[in-house]
Amino acid sequence: MKRIIIVCLLFMMPVLSAGCWQNDQANGIKDAPPPLTEAEIDEIIASATKSVIVDIDLSQVSKPDPAQQRELNERMRFFGESLKGKVTLENKKIVVARVNGEFVFASDWYLEEIDTIVRAKYGNKDTPSNAEIFNDLIETKVISSTARSLGIYPPEEQIKAYIADQRKYMEELQLEEIIILIQAWGISEEEYYLLMEDRFADSLAKINWGVYLNKYDNEMQDDKQGYIVESPARIDADKIKPLVEKAKVEVTSEGRHLGL
Repeated sequence: MKRIIIVCLLFMMPVLSAGCWQNDQANGIKDAPPPLTEAEIDEIIASATKSVIVDIDLSQVSKPDPAQQRELNERMRFFGESLKGKVTLENKKIVVARVNGEFVFASDWYLEEIDTIVRAKYGNKDTPSNAEIFNDLIETKVISSTARSLGIYPPEEQIKAYIADQRKYMEELQLEEIIILIQAWGISEEEYYLLMEDRFADSLAKINWGVYLNKYDNEMQDDKQGYIVESPARIDADKIKPLVEKAKVEVTSEGRHLGL
């Protein structure tokens, strides 16, 4: 359901998982896969985009019952208040780390940290350490760098198409929880999209990579039934772990100041 899509990409950092590097040094595999052709890249991007942008009748999208909506609003208000003054356009310029060349900005760290805290608070779980939270962020950036190495990091057109879809969705449904989030955050709707653009891009990178794995990774294929049909956003941990272990991570002085 479309309502699930916007929430998943908003809180993803997750939302994200793994694939194959295109060079021997990155993955330690001698027989690297051949470079994708432009046509193959276009096919992957188109398939991934189609999986997250679905033309549905918005009038048929169900809304939470009043009790669920109150709980969701409370969570989003707390989330927005926690983000205020931390996930800002100014902090979007401060580099706190680099992962395989992918920038991690102060705003990325605060968003990941606060998202994790909110998840723990409302899931009645212990809050992970800074090291555990940072490792999740490293994983996200490793996935993005993998997608980039394959030539399937989301192009501007894909990101714009997704954001345009979200704008339409929010405009027509006027989701209470997202409106409350933005208000509590103390930003405008336009700033919301600017601040979330990198997170959306990382999420789309994972989906692009998932499509690539389903189409071209031999281990993801079923000999009898053809390609395994799964959500491209769900990628086995064993695809990610070796890439994270080989990742080149550099923490800046600003990052060390934040406890990374």
